Amino acid sequence: MPTQKKPRFSGRRVVVVLALALLICMLLTSCFADRNGETTNIFIVVLVRPFAYILRWIYDWCNSFGWALILFTLLTRLVLLPLNIKSKKGMAAMQALQPKLKELEKKYQNDKQKYQEEVAKLYKKEGVSPMGGCLPTLLTLPIMFALYWPISQPLKYLMNLSAAQIAAVRDQLILIGAKVNGVLVSATSSEMTLVQAIHDNFEAVSSISENIFPMNLMFLGINLGAVPSFTKFNVLFLLPIISAGTAFLLSKITTWLQERSTGVQNSQQNGMMTWMMPLISLWIGFSLPAGLTVYWIASNLVAMAQEVFTTYYIQKKKEKEPLKEADSSNDKNSRSNRKNNR
Repeated sequence: MPTQKKPRFSGRRVVVVLALALLICMLLTSCFADRNGETTNIFIVVLVRPFAYILRWIYDWCNSFGWALILFTLLTRLVLLPLNIKSKKGMAAMQALQPKLKELEKKYQNDKQKYQEEVAKLYKKEGVSPMGGCLPTLLTLPIMFALYWPISQPLKYLMNLSAAQIAAVRDQLILIGAKVNGVLVSATSSEMTLVQAIHDNFEAVSSISENIFPMNLMFLGINLGAVPSFTKFNVLFLLPIISAGTAFLLSKITTWLQERSTGVQNSQQNGMMTWMMPLISLWIGFSLPAGLTVYWIASNLVAMAQEVFTTYYIQKKKEKEPLKEADSSNDKNSRSNRKNNR
C-alpha cells in the first residue's frame, strides 16, 4: 500500500509573513532620542518628517492648508501611479482566474493538498502572483498613517517646535486668555486649536521661536482644525458625509470597472467591502480634525480618476498585444521566406 505524503503546513508561509511584518513594525516603532533629546522612532524620521517637509513646502507656496493637502494627495498619487497600475494588473489577473479556481475547488474538494498543488501550477502557468495585486496597494497605507502626525501636530512637525516651545506657546496663550470659537485655550487644547489661536494672537507668541508663523487653517469657509460633531448641523458636519459618499462611489466604480474588464462577477466579500470603507470614512470624519477628512475626500476623488485611467490603460495594452504578436509572426515568416528564396 503506497504511503501518502503528509500534507504541508499551509499556514507556514502566513506565519513567516506575519513574523516579518511584526519585526518590521518593531524596528519602525523602536524609540530613540533625537538631537533635541526628545523621543522619536524610525517611522517618524523616515516618513513623517519628509512628508511634513513636503506639506510645509506646498503650504508656503499656496498659503492654504486645504489646497496643500489636496496638492500633496495629487503628488503622492502620481508617485505611486506605477505601483497602482501593477496592482490593478495583478487584481485583474486574479479575477480572471476565478472561474478556473472554482473548477479546481469543485474537482478537488476532497483533496486539499492536490487542490493547492493544482492552484500553484495554475498560477505558474498563467504567470500570476496571489500577492501581486495586494503588495503595491499596501504600500500606500504608510503614507496615510504618516500624514496623520503633520495634520494633527502641526506645531511639532510643520513649525518644528520642541516640546518646551510648544508648552511655552500654550502657557502664553492661556495667560492672555486666547479663545478659539469662543472657548478659552487650556492645558488640554490640541495643537490644531493652538494653531488657530496663534493665527489670531501671533504677536503674543512670535518671540518664542522664529519658526512660528500664522498658519491659515480656513478652507472654503471651513475650519480644518475643528472636529465635526453629530450634534451641530453645519458645513463641517457635511464633510464626513461627503467622505463616506466618495468612498462608496470609489468602491462601486472599482467593482464596475473590474467586472467590465474581466467579465467575472465579484464575490459577496467584495460587496461587504463596498459598505465597510464608507463606514470607516464616516467614523474617521467625526473623530479627527477636518483636515484629515479633506485629505480623505481628495484621495478618493483622485483614486476614482486613477481607476478609470489604469483600467483604460491596461485594456488598451491588452488589445495591442495580439497585434504585436501578429506583427512579430509576420516578420519571422518574411525573414524565413527571404532565406528560402536565396
